[in-house]
Amino acid sequence: MSALAVTALLAVPVTVVGVHVAHPRSESGYLAHLKQYGDRRNDRPLAVLPPSTDLVAEGDAACDWLREQPYALWRHDPEYRELVVYERYVRQVENRLPAWGDELPDRRSVTGAAWTHLCPAEWELRQPRRNPFAPEPPD
Repeated sequence: MSALAVTALLAVPVTVVGVHVAHPRSESGYLAHLKQYGDRRNDRPLAVLPPSTDLVAEGDAACDWLREQPYALWRHDPEYRELVVYERYVRQVENRLPAWGDELPDRRSVTGAAWTHLCPAEWELRQPRRNPFAPEPPD
């Protein structure tokens, strides 16, 4: 096997590991985000959060679902767009209430915070990227 083939075979796993190292999980960041932005209707911090274990479990469920989705890499098909992925998840779980019922924070806040703080590497790997060999887009 040529050195080029070996390099190509190692590039993807090394990249994935690198993304995970560069985007660590932060439960404290997740909970702080939900405290600050958990009420999307008026942007005021929440006075009280549900139990942390329930919030983290719900966030982990969103991350588990995300891990089952394909990497976007350089694909720009509509199904890989951020809002489409997000809405697809919310639609799949909309009939199941979280452990804290219909109190705040709502499912949308939890999902966004989870993908940003509990599994940021998974979210990063599922974002469409510009082809590194493509010309720069016009201004």
